[in-house]
Amino acid sequence: MGILRRIDPSMQMTGLLRYQLFLSIGILFIGLWRASITRLATIQNTLSTLLSIDPSTTKILVIYLPIWAIILLGIYALSCVLYKVATFGDCPEAAVELSGQIE
Repeated sequence: MGILRRIDPSMQMTGLLRYQLFLSIGILFIGLWRASITRLATIQNTLSTLLSIDPSTTKILVIYLPIWAIILLGIYALSCVLYKVATFGDCPEAAVELSGQIE
C-alpha cells in the first residue's frame, strides 16, 4: 500500500489492486531468482573476485533466497504488529461510555 501512496496519494487501493500488486512483485522476484540460478557460476565468480566470498556460500544464499525472503517478510510483519500494539492509544471517552453501558 505504501508504494502506491508514494506514486499518487489520491489513488485508493482496492482489494483486487492490492492482490495484483502482490502478484506482480512475486512474479518479478521469481523471475530474478530463476535468472540468478541459471547464471550462478557468473555470480559466484563475480562475488568471489569483488568481495572475497566463498562460491559455496554464494550458492547457498542464491538457492535459498525465497526462504530468506519469506523469513524476512515474517519478521517485518511481526515487528509491525508489535509496534502497533505497543503504540496503541487509550480512549478515555470510550472507556466511560462502555462502563456506562455495562452498568
